[in-house]
Amino acid sequence: MKSILLLLILSLLWGSSFLWIKGLLDVLSPASIVFIRCAFGLLVLLPLIWKMRLKFTWWPGWKFIGIVSLGAALPWTVLSIALQRIDTTISGILNATTPLFAVVFSIVLFQTRPLRSQLLSLSLGFFAVTVLLLTSSGVGGQFSWLHALLMLFVTACYALNSIGVGRYFKDVPASFLGFWTMLVSMVLNGVISLILQPRALLELAHPNVLGAFLVLGCLSSGVGYMIFYWITSNGGVLVALMVTFIAPFVTILLGVGLLGEPLHWGIGAGLGLMIFSLIAMNWETLKARRLARRNIV
Repeated sequence: MKSILLLLILSLLWGSSFLWIKGLLDVLSPASIVFIRCAFGLLVLLPLIWKMRLKFTWWPGWKFIGIVSLGAALPWTVLSIALQRIDTTISGILNATTPLFAVVFSIVLFQTRPLRSQLLSLSLGFFAVTVLLLTSSGVGGQFSWLHALLMLFVTACYALNSIGVGRYFKDVPASFLGFWTMLVSMVLNGVISLILQPRALLELAHPNVLGAFLVLGCLSSGVGYMIFYWITSNGGVLVALMVTFIAPFVTILLGVGLLGEPLHWGIGAGLGLMIFSLIAMNWETLKARRLARRNIV
């Protein structure tokens, strides 16, 4: 029950993040957005780490750094670049391909034998992306094939990050994982921001910019990633990645309602197919849980 509640909260936070990033791109570069976003995230995580008396490791190893880099440092920067030329509604649906990449990487990297339902899920997911992209060109709004492909790269990074955490760092506290994710991303993007936009922090003097970062940084990044890692460690990778099942609805509602982005039939078809794909992916797990409950009763 706790995992479901946290999953809903995380979906609301991450589903709205596209809206905040889109607005901030008017005044800040992608690297500057990620830098300040992670700095605000750290402000939330530092007191929690201090309260939990977690031992701080000055250098946790290259494998750890590499995996947490795939959670924010690389994908968040690329995501911000992608949103420069693509609508949030489209990016939100493409973001739902994260579980599909998780299955593909599990098969390719760890020789995991796929279930029949997972193969069906991959087929439906690929078809959903194809329909969405083919119908999004020429209907108004923003759309670029290159930037759509960048979104798929982002979700591939998310999938590798989730697999890596679940496989190698399952026992690491969620707040510690979130702290290092924010720190690595802040440092790497901070260097780029200093070079490309040295006066970026001065934009925080504007109330709308500061307010956006309070939500995007403190809540969506700091609290959000701690929730995500907690779910990953306690509920499993696929359960955590189900956030991509709910978040697109939030993104579409905000994109259409607040940004005036076009709502065409391809978005509905793509989202519907993606939902069926995620259901198919988790069908065996859901079936096993139902049988287990019947046996308990």
